[in-house]
Amino acid sequence: MAAIRENILINAGVRDAFLDGVTALDAELPGLRASDLAQFLTNNNLPLGMNGIEQDISTYDLFVFWHVIAMSLPLPPGNAAHSGPIFLPWHRMFMIRLEQEFQRVLGDPDFGLPYWDWAEDGELAPVQQWQATLWTADWLGESRGRVRTGAMGNLRVRLAQDAFTGELVSVTPRQLERAAGLSSLSPSLPTKDDVVGARDQTVYDQSPWSQSVSGHRNVLEGWVDGPQLHNRVHVWIGGDMGPGTSPNDPVFFLNHCNVDRIWEAWMSQNGPVYAPGAGDGPAGHRLDSAMAALLGAALTPADVLDPAQWYAYDTLSVA
Repeated sequence: MAAIRENILINAGVRDAFLDGVTALDAELPGLRASDLAQFLTNNNLPLGMNGIEQDISTYDLFVFWHVIAMSLPLPPGNAAHSGPIFLPWHRMFMIRLEQEFQRVLGDPDFGLPYWDWAEDGELAPVQQWQATLWTADWLGESRGRVRTGAMGNLRVRLAQDAFTGELVSVTPRQLERAAGLSSLSPSLPTKDDVVGARDQTVYDQSPWSQSVSGHRNVLEGWVDGPQLHNRVHVWIGGDMGPGTSPNDPVFFLNHCNVDRIWEAWMSQNGPVYAPGAGDGPAGHRLDSAMAALLGAALTPADVLDPAQWYAYDTLSVA
């Protein structure tokens, strides 16, 4: 039976399971130390540096590490996770692997990652958005400053990325930080009309596959002029959602689960269409390209176009 991914704001049971899963993975220590991560970077010629304190690394931290690695691998027009056609399938693989870890620690093979339908909150006045239900102790804790309340107040950031050098640093464990709605670049969340505009794009992506071309992937990721969607949500939350270590904040997965849901809504209209095809377009972004994997086997975009073996959404309605 495939997992059902539901809206976190309408199912308290899903919310509680998500919080329990995050807490369990953050507390689980698989026997790795910060020095082991540094050695992995050296062995694989990854230019991320890695200094700071020596400490145990949690299973949850490995997803933070994986995301940074993928972003550090140059695959023009972008990298192994962003700024190119691979953006949506790579994050789908990434979340499938996290969902499997949740299923393991929760002892629930049917658990599905929830999503945050941020366009619902985007319909609110900006001053109400950062004070919405999601940002209370029962859900994800404070939207501004240090996250001190609820389950999220007990999480600790151990890996951070230097904003100037890009270097990965093992830091003294600290609480999450957010700055929702404080950036002049993103003072409010996307709206339902913005999402409909992304869903109704007629092509997935197209040559030259750059940040300036029209297409569903590029509009949804947020590079072309307009609503910006995924990128806008990251910037709107700010704090730990800003750098490549953004999975430190569990809202990362609620955001990307909604992005994935919008992609699935697009495919419900257009079919399981992906471009570039096999042997076509930029290397690393093709239909048959093995995607950058750290936990679990590498998958290709072709492998994940139909997620039915893993999960389905409670609804694909975005209007």
